[in-house]
Amino acid sequence: MAEAPAELWTQIEGFLSQLAQERRVVTDVRERSEGPQGYSGSQIRYYDVLSRDPQGRIRHDAVVSKNAVLLERRILALLAEQGCAVPPLYLPDGASDGRAPVYMPHLEPLPPSTGGHPPSAVTLSVADGLAGIHAANRGHKPAWLPPSSDDFLGRLYLRAWRHEWETCLAQPDFYQEFGAYTRRLELALEGLVRTLEALCAEQESLTLLNVDLHPGHIWWWQGQACFIDWEQSSYGPLYLDLPNHFTIETALAYRDALARHGYEIPVVEFMERYHEVGHYMGLRYLEAALVEWQAGGERRRQGRWFLYYTFSLALHGR
Repeated sequence: MAEAPAELWTQIEGFLSQLAQERRVVTDVRERSEGPQGYSGSQIRYYDVLSRDPQGRIRHDAVVSKNAVLLERRILALLAEQGCAVPPLYLPDGASDGRAPVYMPHLEPLPPSTGGHPPSAVTLSVADGLAGIHAANRGHKPAWLPPSSDDFLGRLYLRAWRHEWETCLAQPDFYQEFGAYTRRLELALEGLVRTLEALCAEQESLTLLNVDLHPGHIWWWQGQACFIDWEQSSYGPLYLDLPNHFTIETALAYRDALARHGYEIPVVEFMERYHEVGHYMGLRYLEAALVEWQAGGERRRQGRWFLYYTFSLALHGR
């Protein structure tokens, strides 16, 4: 482990004091040499920290910092103020452009969930946390939060697959097996955009979105689910946050949680829209599946299921 620069101590001390709700005096900070990184490009650092509490006892804490963009820091500050499902946070700089650190405790991975019905306690916690975020921000768009509708294709990464698709089609084996999907994928994309345009015009379901809720962005803190990584966020239909986590068996857990938070959607209407927006996951992640195909060899063999999975979601929804 490498020793952390001394200038970080004050910020880490401020975070631990806020987290413990008592004065902490940091006595040692060591940065770990390794730790998982996300896909956004934001640097994530991991620290082992020793501090002294008011009774003179030495405490050990694992602290994580992320070098976050201004949009994410604003969203995290907003959600923390609302008491929503984000981890305990310390933001020394909430206003400067560019990247600045956000501190949080070391979180636990989301416990295993059955994914079935009736939903597990883990699924119910995720449903309630996400519903709380959506309900608190429905109909309230901060001036700094970009709307999804200003560029569905770019902001939601819905055009990213096209280049990789054309590259793959140049390979005869790919063309023979998958070439017939081209027009069907284009029609699915056109249909999804029409659905999103209609939901935006209706306005009832518009709220703050994460839009990238894969398993690495939902964590566990003191028995509750919490949501991280808001760098790609926008303001749009709440249904965009659902198909990445909720299956057809568990989607109603979210719908029921949203009703408890004050916004009740008729079941048939909710499930129809959940299904329609379910095309989103396949179209968004098709690019990643195509990259695995191009890698060839074992990566192609291992990723073959994912390619068919994204096709299924893109063409048929959830």
